[in-house]
Amino acid sequence: MFCIAIRTLEWTVQTDLFIRRSTTGTPKRKVVLDALDLACNLRGCGWDWSKGLYVPPETRPTSSRLAFATSTLVSGLKHSLLCVVIHSVVQSFSPDTFGSVDGGTIFNGSLPPHLRYLRSTIITTLYAFATYSVLQGGSEFTAVLCVLLFRQRPDQWPPSFDSPWHATSLRDFWSRRWHQWFRRIFIFLGGRPLFLLFGRAGGVIGAFLASGVLHHVMLLGIDPSSEMWRMLLPFGMMGVGVVLEHAVAGNNMGGWRGRMWTMFWLGLWANVIVDGWARAGVLGAFSSPTSVRQPIERLVRSFDNYLHTC
Repeated sequence: MFCIAIRTLEWTVQTDLFIRRSTTGTPKRKVVLDALDLACNLRGCGWDWSKGLYVPPETRPTSSRLAFATSTLVSGLKHSLLCVVIHSVVQSFSPDTFGSVDGGTIFNGSLPPHLRYLRSTIITTLYAFATYSVLQGGSEFTAVLCVLLFRQRPDQWPPSFDSPWHATSLRDFWSRRWHQWFRRIFIFLGGRPLFLLFGRAGGVIGAFLASGVLHHVMLLGIDPSSEMWRMLLPFGMMGVGVVLEHAVAGNNMGGWRGRMWTMFWLGLWANVIVDGWARAGVLGAFSSPTSVRQPIERLVRSFDNYLHTC
């Protein structure tokens, strides 16, 4: 609803018509489906307003709807299973605090600083993969329904991610490899206004601040007492990192140095993001089957005991 509200605000100042690149069906049906697609199509695939959008290369069969749906469904099931397992591991680090809906910090005050942040970074990295898995799985299940039930074409559902773990720069990660579902909203809400005031650097940071606002709005539904700075600061610093990266290396960041820099900056501020989610109870808002959770909890408990022994 937040996204539709922002999109409606953008439509208010829109001067040109939105053009659908390809449509199917009878005129009456086409109007209804186009209206729904215009409201719900996050990336703008098939519309002229998706200009500049990076679309990952397709690896699934697109020769028929059935072949595409079958491959996509299998991938969605695999990502769902992966999400369940990783989520169980994360919750097992602290079942009574951030592993529950009561919430709590991922930083264990009983550990010395270097082990405390090693532990929190492990939790953060695991939760990043859990987030990737649940978003990827959800997108794939939706694609299957839309292709089979609403008879959409496979090319209307291109991949959402492009192996984020292969990113060689922050720019590469955020503009190509992570999903681009909210790209246009972030540009309209924060990128364009701050670009007009402060130029390119302002536009980049403004887009990331808009992302922080969206993620804060998401938390309010779970914990109305969530503090906005816990999302604004780390997402804003992602923008600062992109600006610094461009100032130092231009568009030539890459190789192992680029990977190290990207993982360092992402890990540093992702700790703050995940801690904000953990405090709000997000990490405990899902319960995995006992048969999956119990053996994982034993392994994680042994690891935690090892850290305290160190």
